[in-house]
Amino acid sequence: MRESNTLTLEPGSLRQRAAAGIEAAREGSIRGLARTSEFFVVFGAWLLLPLWPILAAAALRECGYLRRYRITLARMIGHIRAVWHTRAISRMVARRLTPVERTVPERIVGNCTHCGRCCLDQACVFLAFDERGQSRCQIYGKKLWKVMFANCSRYPLDGPEIVLYRCPGFNAVRDPEASARRIIPIVPVMQPAGLESISAELSETSEVSGV
Repeated sequence: MRESNTLTLEPGSLRQRAAAGIEAAREGSIRGLARTSEFFVVFGAWLLLPLWPILAAAALRECGYLRRYRITLARMIGHIRAVWHTRAISRMVARRLTPVERTVPERIVGNCTHCGRCCLDQACVFLAFDERGQSRCQIYGKKLWKVMFANCSRYPLDGPEIVLYRCPGFNAVRDPEASARRIIPIVPVMQPAGLESISAELSETSEVSGV
């Protein structure tokens, strides 16, 4: 019986290869777009460098940035360099354009130690430390923070981000039932009047239920 030298390709294999090729091209396009966006943002930041202390003082209504012009300028240089080296913008753009799918489900465990490493390796111009060495964000919850620094409220999203900043407080563990969730929740600051109304509601509920 003569053997056949004809190569036979199964339809399923062709579809899988085509789908893999399309997926690879899509991921490459997203990476290219993300990196290009980051380049223009960083390039624009360098062009506006002399104005950043003035812009920061105006946006945050904090004259200290302007009074300490040279210090603010030096910190802004470190900030821009850190954005480029950590690829903060390109990672954010790529994450928003790519569906959240993890081949190995992860669950983030731990607590924030306020070391400031996730703030661009302590290079963020808006990062400050108290007398105990605990980090704090000077624009936390403000409009500028919500608009321009969306990544801050979501750290850490996955294991690679923890490794990137050598975070000592969080760790990623494998968990098949893990789901995306906010690790550091943003809790709005409540006024005393609001707290009193909530306490009153809780008291009424307790009386009705007989607790």
